[in-house]
Amino acid sequence: MLSKSRMFILVFAILVLATNLFGQRKSDVNWFGYVRSLYQHDFMEDGENEGQFKLLLATMGLMADINEYSSLFLFAYFNSRNIFDYSSDLSCQDGSCYLEEDVEYRDVASLLDAYVIFKPVKKLNIVFGQFVTPFATENLQSASKTDFITRGYIVANSPAYRDIGAYANYKTSLFSLYAGATNGSGMNTLDNNKYKNVILRGELTPIEGLKAAGAASIGKDNAPVDSLAENQNFYSANLSYKVSDFYITAEGSYQDYLNEGTTALYAYARYDFPVGDKLLHYITPGVRFDFLDPPGDNNRQERYTFGVAFGFDEDKWLSLFRLNYEMIENEASNPPDVLTLEFQMRFE
Repeated sequence: MLSKSRMFILVFAILVLATNLFGQRKSDVNWFGYVRSLYQHDFMEDGENEGQFKLLLATMGLMADINEYSSLFLFAYFNSRNIFDYSSDLSCQDGSCYLEEDVEYRDVASLLDAYVIFKPVKKLNIVFGQFVTPFATENLQSASKTDFITRGYIVANSPAYRDIGAYANYKTSLFSLYAGATNGSGMNTLDNNKYKNVILRGELTPIEGLKAAGAASIGKDNAPVDSLAENQNFYSANLSYKVSDFYITAEGSYQDYLNEGTTALYAYARYDFPVGDKLLHYITPGVRFDFLDPPGDNNRQERYTFGVAFGFDEDKWLSLFRLNYEMIENEASNPPDVLTLEFQMRFE
């Protein structure tokens, strides 16, 4: 395995080479990237509070328009922690046995998105590769353009967040339609079997600011043998409205698996207060409620999130600091409240 320093040298060399190659063809290349760094403090019930600093995301990507019909998209992040070495040993003492585990992690770069876009006719995009699954609206929002630090529970009640496959997208000012197929096993994996997931999504914008969306994922679970695969279907619906600086949205999802259902939902609102200051450009308070309700008794988890963001650029997402306070309730346990402070910087 490459050392961390060699890995970054290799990535940098590839980026420089890509820039030179695109420059020779005079392709339109748009680079972007962002860093999200935070401090998280957990308020424990017993008073033994805990806190930690985190580098949540460090990313870089590009969109290259090769010609009017062809484009490609590459996106990676550089703070993935992968298991490098693992060993275990069964120890027994005084008639009881336990497993001792030793896990060594390495920081590596990880591929997120890599796909090509073919545009044979106006308004139609055909996408092949690894991409964000076009399912829930929450899924399709960039991690650098979310209104809260953590995503809604609906993401946990959706098909694989990223997957390998193909889809077509036809978009007009009134509606947008997606139809495609994916492996169903997630990103950076092989899945050579006879079952593929079918993804369908539709968006409707009847008037300015109002948007409705619905999606379905029809497929199988990732059983080791095809004959053992079970049906696993997901459905989602979203409604949002934006007027001036006010935005409100709600989205729910339902999973049908092994004759049992799992539901998830979020609803939130935010308001952008413009500030005419050279340093501070806007203040955005927001509030969110969401829940996840798996099968079984006493499994429902609810969360109330209160947040405020301070923007230091005219573009909302390029430079910001925000605070989120999460109150989490679980029927079977008592999770801690969480306070998170985050800085985000993005270039594009």
